[in-house]
Amino acid sequence: MRMATTRLERRSGEERTATIEALRERLRGMQQAVPATAPTVDESAPAGLDEVVRSLRPGAAHSIQSRSLALACLGAALPDGAWGAIVGMPDLGIEAARDLGVPIDRIALVPQPGRAWLDAVASLAEAMPVVLAASPARVTPTEAARLAARLRQASSTLLVVGEWPNAATVVRSVRAEWQGLADGDGRIAAGSLLVEAAAGGAPRRARIPIAGRPAVELEEEQSLRLPAA
Repeated sequence: MRMATTRLERRSGEERTATIEALRERLRGMQQAVPATAPTVDESAPAGLDEVVRSLRPGAAHSIQSRSLALACLGAALPDGAWGAIVGMPDLGIEAARDLGVPIDRIALVPQPGRAWLDAVASLAEAMPVVLAASPARVTPTEAARLAARLRQASSTLLVVGEWPNAATVVRSVRAEWQGLADGDGRIAAGSLLVEAAAGGAPRRARIPIAGRPAVELEEEQSLRLPAA
């Protein structure tokens, strides 16, 4: 299994435009028609993650503060048989993504979009129900608003790892909790991650089970692994 990959960063302006147009045509051919409905939660997703995914309405951009949590949401939110995309993650490990539930055989990967970030994301969103992208170095509120309009038109869900102007939802990890330790002794038997999703009103919290690992590892951005059900 492999991800379909397109690199844009080192191309000239005209070459990037031509590549994006070719990408659109290619995606229209590979993408299966998917009804414009709220994200469908994969039945194998860890308990609690389904609550987070259901809060991510289609046609909008959502900020997720953890890359691993964002990958898990991508895997859980993709409808059966649909393609998704990952943008701006050149160091992404395929095995790590698969461990987090990402269907790597149905993922278009644009690891280095460079200055074509907005065009690449918008083009992918026109053909795919869920797109995951690392937040670019800089995006203006006007650019974010234009992209939001295209997301609404396509009813596509954008998951942004990091900050995003006027995000419809902000998802963050609150803390990890562990069972099995007593006064610093004993063996970790189980654990859970408390996640908070804020969408304008009172934040909603969900508890996601995680494998028994030292809590300090969860402080590192790419260390979180959500177990398969």
